[in-house]
Amino acid sequence: MQTQSARLALTLALLAALPGVATSQERARTAPSTDRTITVAKGSRLNVSNNAGEVILKTWDRDSLRVQASHSPKASVDIQTTGNIVTVQSKTGGAGGIDYEITAPAWLPIKVSGTFIYIGIEGSQNEVFAETVKGDIVVKGGSGFVTAKSIQGEVIVEDAKGKINASSVNESIRISGSVGEIVAETTNGDIVLNKVDAKSVEVTTVNGDVRYEGSIAAGGLYRLSTHNGDITMILPENTSATFAVRTYNGDFSSNMATKLVGELRRGRRSTYTLGAGGADVELESFGGTIRLRRPGTVPAPRERDKTKGEKEQPQEEREF
Repeated sequence: MQTQSARLALTLALLAALPGVATSQERARTAPSTDRTITVAKGSRLNVSNNAGEVILKTWDRDSLRVQASHSPKASVDIQTTGNIVTVQSKTGGAGGIDYEITAPAWLPIKVSGTFIYIGIEGSQNEVFAETVKGDIVVKGGSGFVTAKSIQGEVIVEDAKGKINASSVNESIRISGSVGEIVAETTNGDIVLNKVDAKSVEVTTVNGDVRYEGSIAAGGLYRLSTHNGDITMILPENTSATFAVRTYNGDFSSNMATKLVGELRRGRRSTYTLGAGGADVELESFGGTIRLRRPGTVPAPRERDKTKGEKEQPQEEREF
């Protein structure tokens, strides 16, 4: 009898030690600890506050909000409706982070904020506000006012429409497929705008490259600047714009039909025209090169390898 008990105890111990084999208590811990669905009326707004963990939000065509959250037994999720504001708030009591999976109506305006969280929002057709101190932000969709802010995290915005404001301090910003007015600012990171359709663009970084690929609207205003990086604009052949270009320790080059207006002096603003000069474009770099390029004549942008914390080496650029 003692031998059988000893064998059983040994078997349980070995199973617990094997990777991928979980006890019933461990399996229960990974299942959503909170799963609640409430009805939301048109005109409502959603505020989600989470100190640590992640917030993944997707949309559906129902007028209801489903909140699923994984957390320890000591933590809890508080869902309150006050007026037209639905608030989802984490209460951890120091018991670790909470991971959310939220499904919301596509029309619902969304605000997600936290300190140590990853934020992923997809499918929204209304205002989006996402803010964290340490963590990446990915917003796919959004309309009206779309804001994404992180200090220690990469910010990605795709297919947004309206007034788009993206900012980081120590990571890159990538905006693609978006339409409207764009403001993007970081300190230690690249800024990449790809396939955008904007009439107003203001892009600023200190230690990073700037890359813009998209159309230029007649009468539009575009300001792109970096201190220690290059600026590359990839524009359609039929672009009509006036370029005010200034670089101190770098060069300017173009493989488009740009025309210099006046004298060319290093450190002094130089003016170039393309087409009828319909839009105003200001390009400034202290220590980098400024390039204007036709589509298909520039390598793909460099991707950041987060496992190494470094950038891949760029491909050699083809000059024309």
